[in-house]
Amino acid sequence: MKNVLISIGGDCNSDISNHNLSFEQIIAVDSGIKHIYNLSLEPSILVGDLDSISKEDYRKVMETNINIESYQEDKDHTDFELSLNKIVNPHDKNIFIIGGEGGDIDHMLSVFFIISNKEFYQNITWLYDKQSILFRNNISLQRDTNMNFSLIPLSDLKSLYIKGAKWELDNKNVEMGHSLTLRNQTEGELLQIYCEEGRFAFIY
Repeated sequence: MKNVLISIGGDCNSDISNHNLSFEQIIAVDSGIKHIYNLSLEPSILVGDLDSISKEDYRKVMETNINIESYQEDKDHTDFELSLNKIVNPHDKNIFIIGGEGGDIDHMLSVFFIISNKEFYQNITWLYDKQSILFRNNISLQRDTNMNFSLIPLSDLKSLYIKGAKWELDNKNVEMGHSLTLRNQTEGELLQIYCEEGRFAFIY
């Protein structure tokens, strides 16, 4: 599948360049365009109410004729949610998000739950500082032993299995909001997690 990059405002200490990816579409969300420029990338589109973009970055956008989709500040959706709607055929794309670090807790939680409620949530990876957040209902990863990870239930999880970890689970029902699946470690090279029903955020 082809890759899409979305850059949102706030801090950004992740380095997407380490992943050696090319992008079919690069979406800058308001002041998140600064992270795109810091990576020496060219945005496909600038989305948002443009209330936080710097004058210098806005000047660059105007000079290079980048497509701008601007909105009124008084609207029913956040700039980030609007940016997700700009992805063409999102079910067929790998979507990477950078930015959104630091700042107000309500903004961070908003991004987290907007992602988890999208129909194509399984296609999204949020690169948050030095960690990655995957939104899934199953996962299989080749990783080194003793890698720390947490699993956050985004709904009630029915028949959850965790294999290849220090604390494994076998056909366990886990309610949303339960802390059972926090702070685990890999054992061996292959980690497998899946459930019959539900969805979770996997953070490592």
